[in-house]
Amino acid sequence: MRFTPADMLTLSRLVLTPVFLALFVLGLNGWALAVFVVAGVTDMIDGTVARLTGKPSKAGAILDPLADKALVQTCFVALAVVKIVPLWFMLLALARDVMIVCGIYYLTKIKAKLPYRAAIVSKVATFAMLAVAVLGLVMRYDEGAALLGRDVAFWLGYAIILTAILIVVSGIRYIMMGFDILRQHRLGRA
Repeated sequence: MRFTPADMLTLSRLVLTPVFLALFVLGLNGWALAVFVVAGVTDMIDGTVARLTGKPSKAGAILDPLADKALVQTCFVALAVVKIVPLWFMLLALARDVMIVCGIYYLTKIKAKLPYRAAIVSKVATFAMLAVAVLGLVMRYDEGAALLGRDVAFWLGYAIILTAILIVVSGIRYIMMGFDILRQHRLGRA
């Protein structure tokens, strides 16, 4: 299998995920934050690189969401363990991602035609989850950190609520898309 430049960015995110976790566990909070931000930036540019080079790939379409989920969920679990994000939030985000992965697996197994494009609300939810993760990591690095005249904990609380709403909405959107794909698949076989 040949990897495109965008695929290499996605693979770097997969490689950086355990590096991030090791730094977090070791208490090297500044380094953990830096690695997470670098990995997050690869998430924001890999799709653009694929479009600019004219080389989107099926491997990238599959690996990109898996790399996103691995990075963000690893961060949320770590932040929940140290009680920076609430357990309910981590479980909500994890449940949505498990549902998406299981849905994709099932639809792939029955050979349904999948659109290799994320729903817009899912992209917004992913961006919001990255923001929660970064705010949580900043809080772990420096509890007294401030942003726009307020402490990071203030912004993190609002970001968690907004992101939870986006997670639910995007989960519902993916369920609707899954049933649509399933219906189209069944009509195509009839």
